[in-house]
Amino acid sequence: MKAHRPSRTAEHNALFRAIESSRPSELRVVNDPMAWRFLGMPFRLVALLARNRACRTLLCRYIDYRWPGSRTSLIARTRWIDEHLTLALNSGVHQVVLLGAGFDSRPYRLADANQVQFFEVDHPNTSAVKKAHVTRSLGTLPAHVRFVSVDFRHMSVRQVLEEAGFDPSVPSLVLWEGVSNYLTEESVRETLSFVAELSAGTQLVFTYVDDAVIRNPAASIGGHEVQQTFARLQEPWTFGIPPDHATAFFEECGLSLDSDLSAAEYRKPYYDSGAPIRGYEFYHVVTAHVPGEAEGQRSNDSVEVHYA
Repeated sequence: MKAHRPSRTAEHNALFRAIESSRPSELRVVNDPMAWRFLGMPFRLVALLARNRACRTLLCRYIDYRWPGSRTSLIARTRWIDEHLTLALNSGVHQVVLLGAGFDSRPYRLADANQVQFFEVDHPNTSAVKKAHVTRSLGTLPAHVRFVSVDFRHMSVRQVLEEAGFDPSVPSLVLWEGVSNYLTEESVRETLSFVAELSAGTQLVFTYVDDAVIRNPAASIGGHEVQQTFARLQEPWTFGIPPDHATAFFEECGLSLDSDLSAAEYRKPYYDSGAPIRGYEFYHVVTAHVPGEAEGQRSNDSVEVHYA
């Protein structure tokens, strides 16, 4: 991330959601009416062009050719997490922590989101721009959302959250989407260990990339292209997890893994076109939880292995 500006990848993600939201309502995988408001020029112009069907088709074809699988992976992942979060909101979760919130608009667009307390945690640059956009869009900052500035590489997430009013004893859901691949293994483990210290049953939704795409980008469809792009944006991918070691990795951090889906798997419910979509299979979304006492005792026997 360049100094004095928000994450460019956060803006790219918002652009993909804005393009998807311009499709007819019956065809949209995701509907995010706020996404275009997070865009600066020229991305806002691209989002406006996407409202024309022919332009939108050409844009999607170009994006899918230039960065294979990235657009459909992001859209499907957004929808999948939307549905998981909605279930959590309806099952007694009272706090939601968005780690590396970026230009996530879930606190403002999901039904019943205003019934729980959201904590948007992000780099000060992105957080400041996000607050300005939300204020312009809604006229004010909603009371159910608190913005928490943090640099994951140098600051304690626990400390800044508790200073913002987060209660670690209250049932919570922690969403950490699209961030771990930009960090070090040490900072990822430290943050996940913080989550593991929250009340038993606390839920985690987390994304990671297969470390193979970092070690050998050209071996994965779309891997070389995405690594080149993020390096040019000065936001290179630096950390991944081997999928066959994911269960052990989360146990080492004190968490129990519940599910682990690759992009090829979480795209299926939303892109059933007959022909499989290729690219970005190295991207994963997982769910985990803070185990109860009995589960925690079993996980203490695990041996820590490092993957960076």
